Amino acid sequence: MRRRLIFAASRVIIAALTLNMAMAVGYAAECPVVLEIGLDEAIGRALDTSEELKIKDKEVDKSEGAYREERAEMLPHFTAKSQWTRNLSYPDSAAAEIADYESENTINASQVLWSFGRVLYAVNAAKKAVEATRFNRDATREEIVYTAKLSYYSCLLAKNTLSITEKSYANALENKDLLGQRSYGGRSSRYEILRMNTDVASRVPAVNEARTEFDAAVETLKRLIDVSHECSISLLGDFKDKYESYDYEALVFVMAEREPYLKSLDKTIESADAKVKSKFAALFPTVSAFSSWGYAGGGNEHSFPSGGDLDNYSLVGFKIDIPIWEGGLKQAQLSQSRATKDIAVLRKQQVWRNYMLELKKAFLEYEQYKDNLKANIEAVDLAQESFKQTQEMFASGQVTLTDLNDAELLLTNQRLNKEMTLFNINVTLARIEKLIAEKANEMSVVKKS
Repeated sequence: MRRRLIFAASRVIIAALTLNMAMAVGYAAECPVVLEIGLDEAIGRALDTSEELKIKDKEVDKSEGAYREERAEMLPHFTAKSQWTRNLSYPDSAAAEIADYESENTINASQVLWSFGRVLYAVNAAKKAVEATRFNRDATREEIVYTAKLSYYSCLLAKNTLSITEKSYANALENKDLLGQRSYGGRSSRYEILRMNTDVASRVPAVNEARTEFDAAVETLKRLIDVSHECSISLLGDFKDKYESYDYEALVFVMAEREPYLKSLDKTIESADAKVKSKFAALFPTVSAFSSWGYAGGGNEHSFPSGGDLDNYSLVGFKIDIPIWEGGLKQAQLSQSRATKDIAVLRKQQVWRNYMLELKKAFLEYEQYKDNLKANIEAVDLAQESFKQTQEMFASGQVTLTDLNDAELLLTNQRLNKEMTLFNINVTLARIEKLIAEKANEMSVVKKS
């Protein structure tokens, strides 16, 4: 009986291992063991998987359809009609004009000749609207790029923070070993040993918290770039230690020339202006031409008249549509169009002032963070040297345990301050690049000589 149980248990274990291996192979086919990803790839994946960008593409398609709809009124219109009629009953007095069977085939054509610009301005308004939606799509693209950068930089910050807290924990263990060496010589009290153990234990929650923040940042990045949660991500690259200086006036110029949302607002204003002109022109007459050709007739003998029963008909003419009174409809449409244009102009002014403020703030913060970085780098170097020296002095009994812990905490805090400054620099630079719709380090026009 025992052998049977052992055999059955072995079968279960083998089956479980086989299932786990199959699942592992399935996950491996879905993504590599570790996905190595850099900033450029993260941006590319975010753009490829963004639903918002796909929505903007459809909005462009929609506006292009509206443009073709308006343009159609400028072109000739052709219609054809074919009709067969069976007259079941009619008075004898109408027998000379009505046949039992009638057939009519016609082709009609019409063309607007002159509308005082109503059609032309409507087409121009729709064309400018298409350009506005394209620039709006580009603005959405820049927003996605900025979001991807922010998420990637957050991962780098969390990764480096975790590394610093782990080093801090390792330093605490190293300090504990130094204290142990001193205790062998009888120079450490039980109180110092207790304090050291407390200090080591207090570093564990900081490491765990940093690891949790890193995992959360990575999960956010995975969602943004549409990577399975089962995949592991390895970040390529790190923050730089040196950054360029830029000319503020050149940044303002580039923003005015390139920022897509501002360009979208410009095209919206132009579209609204053309629509105002179109609605104003609608108050005037419209001249159009029309023509028609028909092949029609009827008979009493054949169900489908043909031959001598049918004759050719043709006509051509001009038509003038004059709006005299429509209850104020066209005047109301004109008033709405003017209000829409005024709103677009005010919106452009509002956005421009906001962007100018945002650019100025980002530029000032960028310059400040650059200065802070220089101080942070120097502070880290000095704190590193001070910590090493304090360890040597502690080992020889020249300083206390409090001095040693203070030196280590100072080093850890300075490292964290440096990483936060690097994060702030890169996020601020990403804001600037979003406003100028370009990578600042690739544009020599905005660099200070």
